Amino acid sequence: MQTLTCTRTGQPIALMQQIASSGEGEIWRTSQLGYLAKIYYAPRPERIQKLEAMIAHPPKDPNAHINHISFAWPTSLLQDPTGAQVGFLMPEVAQAVDLLEVYNPLRRQAALPEFNWLYLHATAMNIASLVWAIHSAGYVLGDLKPQNILVDEGALPSIIDTDSFQVRHPQTGELYRCPVGSEGFTPAELMDRDLATLEQTEVHDRFRLGVIAHLLLFGDHPFKGRWTGAGDSPDPNELIRQGWWPYAPRSPIQPSLLTVPLTIVHPALQACFTRCFNDGHLDPSARPTAREWMQGFKVAIADLKRCRKVKTHTFSPSSGKCYWCERSQKLGIDVFAPVPTVPKNPMLRDLQRLGPQLERAKQYVQTQLSEEYASTQTHSLKVLDDWQAAIETRWLAVVRSGALNPKRIKPLESIAVLSPVSSPLSWMTEAKSQAIWMAGLSTAAVLLMTLIALSQSKLEAEQWALTLVGGGLCAGLAGLCFFLQKVSATFRS
Repeated sequence: MQTLTCTRTGQPIALMQQIASSGEGEIWRTSQLGYLAKIYYAPRPERIQKLEAMIAHPPKDPNAHINHISFAWPTSLLQDPTGAQVGFLMPEVAQAVDLLEVYNPLRRQAALPEFNWLYLHATAMNIASLVWAIHSAGYVLGDLKPQNILVDEGALPSIIDTDSFQVRHPQTGELYRCPVGSEGFTPAELMDRDLATLEQTEVHDRFRLGVIAHLLLFGDHPFKGRWTGAGDSPDPNELIRQGWWPYAPRSPIQPSLLTVPLTIVHPALQACFTRCFNDGHLDPSARPTAREWMQGFKVAIADLKRCRKVKTHTFSPSSGKCYWCERSQKLGIDVFAPVPTVPKNPMLRDLQRLGPQLERAKQYVQTQLSEEYASTQTHSLKVLDDWQAAIETRWLAVVRSGALNPKRIKPLESIAVLSPVSSPLSWMTEAKSQAIWMAGLSTAAVLLMTLIALSQSKLEAEQWALTLVGGGLCAGLAGLCFFLQKVSATFRS
């Protein structure tokens, strides 16, 4: 068991268990409860200097007041017995799942089966809020992708792998770049460029945030769909380079049978997506900021309506009737179907593996078949789409027949929204409840003061009767206030 020293406190830190590794280092559980260590294979001096700048100037955690870890931020350097600085200490994000488990419908059924469309909106809004907090502190995320985001059962996200951020030292002005990027999350203007030698801005993060938001609301990458152009479908990077997504002008990529349409989200979010992927393709600065994304989601959440037929369905009234009911009737697939509490079934492991395998097969067909096999490509994609629909249907059948033991998620009113918003849902119902209480208590106070004043004066029989009536009204209003508050609490739950 290796023991290192925390440079901030001087305390020994033992590495207990390795839980992950990458090309640059390893992640370990430590003897300090609630903290992990990242140990580099060969830490360069500039890496240590970057960490020192991050430790000295952390961003404000907008969720610190509820003891939620929003960023797995470096808290201290770690040095080995020779005095060499080999890594850093960071808080551990516990009881959370990868973002992939949230936006992928099949995986979500297993990990968080009660996470409906409202929760996906709240998750996206909270991620936008975190990105806004990071940008406000002068940092650029650079490699923002689902693997670097964890989400808990209350729709609260945490960003990990923060040591890959682009950092500018606030005193010296020294720039420590983010040298890595991920396919599907790199904007067109950065493609084919050496990220290790250029300075990124928050404008580039705006594209990545738009992709994350699309994954959450629609369950798929925005630059995917049915290829209608000549020849083979280009690879995903080329589609991004050309700005071809299903809602771009004259785009050869069109929605497929399983594509969730853009028109079902609130107009404020529709505007954000088109600004990000249409206007932003021509002018990157036109992409919505993280704050604008957050405000768009706030408006959309306030407008969401619960379906009368299926309690787990929510939809935007601006799109008309419940889209999820329509989709279920048309395709036989309901990704937000109610899930009963049932025992586990090993069959789920096999079904869960098929989803990613199908995605890889579809990607191979789209990118590897040459022009002379165009008809085969079209037919193969249709077959794969049919298989995917069949697997999703089978998955839900297994779920309903006794395959899952779902983990209960928090009540809707407990979804927290990060700074500066206080809550995604409860702010509406709480305001109504508070208004009811204030009105009732104010009226009761006035009547009580009147009752006291009358009781201290010389009253005739009729006046005493009026006084008793006033007292009865006072008590009745107080009771009514209590009843309405209970009704409001029931509505929230």
